Amino acid sequence: MTLAHTPVEVLHLPTWTVPSRIPVPVVATFYDATPFRFPSPPEPWRRHRARQAIRSLTRATAVHAISEHARSELLATVDIPPERTFVAHLGVDGEFTPARPSLPPEHLLFVGGSDPHKNLDVVLAALSSPDAARLPPLAVVGAAAGDRRLAEPNLLGRVRRFAEADDRQLASLYRRALAVLVPSRNEGFSLPALEAMACGCPVLAARAGALPEVCGDAARLLDPDDAAAWRAAMLALLDQPARRNALLEAGLARARTFTWERTARELAEVYRSLVRPASSLS
Repeated sequence: MTLAHTPVEVLHLPTWTVPSRIPVPVVATFYDATPFRFPSPPEPWRRHRARQAIRSLTRATAVHAISEHARSELLATVDIPPERTFVAHLGVDGEFTPARPSLPPEHLLFVGGSDPHKNLDVVLAALSSPDAARLPPLAVVGAAAGDRRLAEPNLLGRVRRFAEADDRQLASLYRRALAVLVPSRNEGFSLPALEAMACGCPVLAARAGALPEVCGDAARLLDPDDAAAWRAAMLALLDQPARRNALLEAGLARARTFTWERTARELAEVYRSLVRPASSLS
């Protein structure tokens, strides 16, 4: 299943209006429509909460989407005029910098939870093949403690789980990774891909969601359902240092274009444009 084949649950909401009881302009931020494309976690109350949050967007003066992909999901999910939406990409924190000198690869890295749309299955399937035995072990950050997939017999000794990691720990993991693996079926942005690039870690990512938008040509983009392609891409980075170095350098250059300063400037410009009309009426 790919994003293009996944139906969107459209909420038929009223035409965009700004209720008079809100005395100041309001800007909301929209990350993605994952709760409507992939019911994970499946608890009904979580989906109800997501619906309520989506409905609240119609009360905002403008809605900030964190990527063009997120904006397209927003417009497909909520009945609001396109002119009330805008895109400002996220940035990368200063903690995420490359190691000097470079560190030898110790592991492959997956940063994400156990939710189905994160698609950890394709990575585990790729590593389960006998010809993947010479790849380094997989470090998994964020997966649930009870995720039985990580304890399968054919993965014994091949997976290390980290319940959580702060930015400093994450940066260290990125710097020592052969590659970070981002096989998600949907992402509104993907900070792990950007953080990895900023740390000089090659990125293998799914050709889905906002990943092509964020990664550009600085990552190897793969079919999220093709375990053999993921395995081949990992082995290629192991066997061809020049290919890995090319991705590393491209990633560093790409990451430098995503700064929080730029995000702040773009958001401030929108805030000012909304405040001026409101002030002129007071």
